[in-house]
Amino acid sequence: MAIGAVGLTSEITSLRTFPLLLAFPTVILAAWFLGMWGAAGCALTEVALIDAFLTRAQFRFSTGNTSEEIRLAAFVLITLLLGWSMRRLAQQKAELESQELKRQLVTAESERRLAEERAIAREQLRYRDDVLQVALKASGMGLWVWDLDNHVVHRSDQVYRLVGCEPGAFGSEPEAWLRFVLPEDVPSLDVAFAKARAEGTDYHEQYRVRWPDGSTHWLESQGKCQTNAQGKVVRIFGVMADISHRKQADEALLRAEKLAVAGRLAASVAHEINNPLEAVANMLYLISMTDSLGEARTQAATALEELMRIALVAQSTLKFHRETGTPRSTLLSDVMDAVLTMFNGKLQSMGIAVVLKAPQERPIRCMLSETHQIFANLIANAIESMQRNGRLVIRIRPSQDWRDRTIPGMRVTICDTGGGIDRATASRIFEPFFTTKTETGTGLGLWVVAQLLERHKGSVRVWSSNRPGTSGTAFSVFLPFGEDPDNQRPGDKGQATAAESPSEPSEIYAPGPFHQHQYA
Repeated sequence: MAIGAVGLTSEITSLRTFPLLLAFPTVILAAWFLGMWGAAGCALTEVALIDAFLTRAQFRFSTGNTSEEIRLAAFVLITLLLGWSMRRLAQQKAELESQELKRQLVTAESERRLAEERAIAREQLRYRDDVLQVALKASGMGLWVWDLDNHVVHRSDQVYRLVGCEPGAFGSEPEAWLRFVLPEDVPSLDVAFAKARAEGTDYHEQYRVRWPDGSTHWLESQGKCQTNAQGKVVRIFGVMADISHRKQADEALLRAEKLAVAGRLAASVAHEINNPLEAVANMLYLISMTDSLGEARTQAATALEELMRIALVAQSTLKFHRETGTPRSTLLSDVMDAVLTMFNGKLQSMGIAVVLKAPQERPIRCMLSETHQIFANLIANAIESMQRNGRLVIRIRPSQDWRDRTIPGMRVTICDTGGGIDRATASRIFEPFFTTKTETGTGLGLWVVAQLLERHKGSVRVWSSNRPGTSGTAFSVFLPFGEDPDNQRPGDKGQATAAESPSEPSEIYAPGPFHQHQYA
């Protein structure tokens, strides 16, 4: 490179005046391509060639001319400095290009991996969606998602079929679904959804729908809320299924248990009727044998009393089995009196003392026959659990629903001095077909109690102890007042609180320490 630069300068006459003009770029190019040692060698070579061929004798570097030596040193220093600078710039550029290339390679690799992961995720999502669709189709369940921000509901095809329609038969707006729901079930559905939206709690509701063909079906719907970063509910997604067959099975079990209860009561009723009938027969025999009109009247009056006793038992039995289509207002003490009347013979034969207290009682609206069945099952279980000379304490008082203190009603507490229930049994007594009476029990009595109370929006709890000397069981039944305007007056809450206050523990018979279980 040095030889070429000197040769070019020698051939071009105009460049001979400035022999170092081409030397600068030559040294810089040498530094760019050959490094600093190459640049230094190129500079020294050019100095030697210029000094030998292009400089006059009196101006040569080798003659010892001080000014020329300074010029030589400046040339070498400047060219090497420029060469180093260009070399450094070249290295930095190469490093930047290398880093950019590496970045591009990393980006390309990341995009490739991301594309692969997306493909795998899409495949897995498609697989899971297919599995979910198969599961939903096999179980007859429908999937729905309510987008609250856009006010639309996305429904699977099965959801449309659950109301007897073809997929897409109605719009995605939430109000379109309510036209299939029975009018009496719409308020509870609205309340459940409003609570889920306001509190972010899970949604679970059972309600009835009417198909286009006029048939009525039961649906069960469950949902879960999804919130945003601010905690606001933005969507609710869930599933629903047709539970009409389950409801029909439950109704059949209820009817079967009612027949079983009637069978168990038959012996008590027969005993109650048999004794008065024997007394009437004896009185009629004595009347036929006596000649005294006074004695005949006395014996006839006694026979009439026994006949009235039979009539009372018959009326109580009819109350228990009489079906009514709508709830009606009644006093729970009257229901309890009718139930105790049917069990009066058994209570007397076993020497069981009964205490019934009803302070500040008020009527509730209920299905009378179902309420009779609830308390008949509980009283029958209490009697069977006790030995002779036991004690049965019943208290009826205004109260509140312990699950929601804003709901007033009446609470019935039934305490006995029986053998008690262990924890394992108490945790399962409300399950269907669970019984400890292997020979006579059906396992449906308390399950029926729980189901009937659920119909009435009520609840039942049980406490029990099986410690010797302090054993016993207490059932607490709550029934709301219902839609009776006479019961919705100011002061209800205060009365209920006062009635439940622990300042009156002596009025409630509660033998021994209890463990608690609840059905709600």
